Amino acid sequence: MKMKLNITNAVLKNTALIFIFLFYAFTDPLEMSHNKALKSLSDYNGSITKVPESVNRNCVFASDTLKENSDSGVSSEWEILFDGKNTDKWKGVNCDTFPSDGWAIEDGALVLTGKNGGDIITKDRYKDFELVLDFKLTPNANSGIKYFVTDVINSENGQVFKNGPEYQIIDDYNHPEVKDHRHEIGSTASLYLIYVPENKILNPAGEWNSAKIVAKGRHVEHWLNGTKVLSYKKGSKDFRKRISTTKFKNQIGYGESESGYILLTDHKDKVYFKNIRIKRL
Repeated sequence: MKMKLNITNAVLKNTALIFIFLFYAFTDPLEMSHNKALKSLSDYNGSITKVPESVNRNCVFASDTLKENSDSGVSSEWEILFDGKNTDKWKGVNCDTFPSDGWAIEDGALVLTGKNGGDIITKDRYKDFELVLDFKLTPNANSGIKYFVTDVINSENGQVFKNGPEYQIIDDYNHPEVKDHRHEIGSTASLYLIYVPENKILNPAGEWNSAKIVAKGRHVEHWLNGTKVLSYKKGSKDFRKRISTTKFKNQIGYGESESGYILLTDHKDKVYFKNIRIKRL
């Protein structure tokens, strides 16, 4: 009898996950918030597992609940996310504070030093926005700008973790994975593994480049050094088809959240950022 109950519970849990996966596959994700989907899974006992992200020893471990400020306000004013002096708008992914090591401020730039500082994430969420920043790579360096970052659910095992679409930043000319145009879908300004940038001009390592991301409703654009290099419609058939061929295919609602955080990735390489600002649209 006990064995039958255990089998029945397992079937119910798997059925619940399959139902939610199919819901996202055939329903417009913008008609149902990602948070509601998360709650429906959380209320189902044992059906999801929170994945503990690696603890950054450079800051005090804290709850992963970030500052839930309104993301619906529209302003014509630019919000400065980094002014060359302080990091008040940012925190470590697993911290209440900014990492004490691994990130530094040098000559007005926010520097990822390559010493395991960990990803950093904004304290606020953003919906429709225009994000601009300057970045400078060192030889072979790899980093990225993730946006609409929120909790995503793995449909295979129910695990929950933070992720979002990524504006890739990498040394196209020297990094072994992308040099000589061998992997354009993973090159700078791509929507990583999903859309290839076109007509781009990337300055080499040691020189500054300008990145811009514009998101309005479902429409998203990537810009590099003043040129629009790609655009896409989140939640579209083409968008979902492309994701289905990537490592993100089992992440329910990947890239389709209405709003989320901005995240700068740490891939253990030295990268410089400055003039980071955002405008709500």
